[in-house]
Amino acid sequence: MEIDFYNAGMNAYATKRFEEAYEWFSKGESDSRCIFALATLHYNGEGVERNFAKSTELYANAAEAGILPAQVSAGFAYANAMGVPEDFDRAAYYLKMAVAQGEPAAKVTLAEIYAKGYAGGSRKEAAELIREVLSSTGGEEAYDVYNRYDLGNVK
Repeated sequence: MEIDFYNAGMNAYATKRFEEAYEWFSKGESDSRCIFALATLHYNGEGVERNFAKSTELYANAAEAGILPAQVSAGFAYANAMGVPEDFDRAAYYLKMAVAQGEPAAKVTLAEIYAKGYAGGSRKEAAELIREVLSSTGGEEAYDVYNRYDLGNVK
């Protein structure tokens, strides 16, 4: 019988046994869910010393494997220099993966990058992304980006 390292790690995590969770997730390094979980432990400093550079590296690996929250996290990390140099092109790369899956938080962050004039995006694209979010889920952050960058006047 094969051990499911991810589920074993999640069982430990659920009961706040973070060091044990870290050990289980580390054994499942070929499982993208385990990679994402390790990234989260590094980001939060649970069971391991907080390390944004390591969490971003792991989020990026999990993002490439198709893990939606990792795509958002990697994009956010590069957009906000979380343990890595600010890199709007790399941020957009990961955020576009999540936007393709309809993720509102990724749309908001990508819209802000575009509204600032980075990553080859336009204010028109920024406005379209924000309008999508506002028409579906809304949210204070989406309204903030909409107003801060005056996207209501963009056609």
